[in-house]
Amino acid sequence: MAKFDDTESFDEDDLPPSKSSIKREAERLKKIGERLLEMGDNQLQSFALSDKLAMAIAEGKRIKNFEGLRRHKQYIGKVLRETDTDAIEARLSEIDNAHTLNTRAFHELETLRDTLIGGDNKSIGEVIERYPGVDTQKLRQLVRNAKKEQQGNTTNPDNTSTTHARKLFRFLRDASGNS
Repeated sequence: MAKFDDTESFDEDDLPPSKSSIKREAERLKKIGERLLEMGDNQLQSFALSDKLAMAIAEGKRIKNFEGLRRHKQYIGKVLRETDTDAIEARLSEIDNAHTLNTRAFHELETLRDTLIGGDNKSIGEVIERYPGVDTQKLRQLVRNAKKEQQGNTTNPDNTSTTHARKLFRFLRDASGNS
């Protein structure tokens, strides 16, 4: 009679994946598929998608029925399980990082605009140093007009969405090259 040896260790790599981990992976791939469905055709062309996956995404964009779309998202997840998703995930993270950088630059320009409107000529000098090719006369004119408009706005003096403030923001955005 053979004895069972309790001292033998099991290698966790030999065990099959648990149901929970399989479900988590399927849900993760389904979310990747949903993100691909939300993208435009121009963005999708930057991905290296298999023909089967590209056809599934194109078909998913045509489906309008909620339940049909839900089932099709599951199908896209299944197709993604059959493909290598490392390149797709890398490209998605690049897109996310670019979006984050654009948002950060946008907020920096908004802060700069508010500083120019609320500040003195010292802040104008800082802008001229930061963007050497900027038209200083136009910059000073836009700042002066935005200040004048803000002082004339007695109902809400903290409102920075006035016409001249928007023009100043566009000017700063163009000067920074982040159009």
